[in-house]
Amino acid sequence: MEVCAAIFDLDGTLVDSAPIHAAAWAGLCAELGQAMDDDLFRRTFGKANRDIIPELLGRPAPLDEIERLSDRKEALYRELAASRLGLMDGARALLAGLAAEGWRLAIGSSTPRANLDFITPLLGLDGLLGATVGMEDVAAHKPAPDVFLEAARRLGVPPPRCLVFEDAPAGVQAALAGGMTAIGLLTHHPPEALAGARALRRALGDITPADCRAWLTGAA
Repeated sequence: MEVCAAIFDLDGTLVDSAPIHAAAWAGLCAELGQAMDDDLFRRTFGKANRDIIPELLGRPAPLDEIERLSDRKEALYRELAASRLGLMDGARALLAGLAAEGWRLAIGSSTPRANLDFITPLLGLDGLLGATVGMEDVAAHKPAPDVFLEAARRLGVPPPRCLVFEDAPAGVQAALAGGMTAIGLLTHHPPEALAGARALRRALGDITPADCRAWLTGAA
């Protein structure tokens, strides 16, 4: 079999980070003297901060303000994640199984680079990943395909040989726009929200390397 790649979203796919991100946004809102908008969090989870913050503020914001608030929110997130973050059930086994079969592995996420550099050693993923691509590494974010295309480029694998694991509609759309096969995880969204995914699973623990080979070759 030709060399293949598996590219994983981070939040909601590899890690159950939603409660930690929610707590970090709540902390930022408290510092701004406003209440946390739970509906806004649900609608925007997985998107880039530069898209979320103007909605949070209820107005357009200059880039320097967005960057300042984004940096503060992510600092709050890392403080909380240090003691609370862990891999989703079955994630490590799937990553290790794919690596053992010669798959090249990457993370493609809208999270800032500082978070990726903090999280990957925290979770012991350094030795498994061939690339990590974050918010600052691309000009356009999901549902644009840039983050996944950049991950594929860094791994040296053409898009048709890439399998993308995503829990968000924008991520599935990004994978499809990049000419890749998307596998949807039902972490935060109902099946109909992940239209276009080749297959849907509840968790990474429900997936085997054999499944991945079949999805990519069209045998399943």
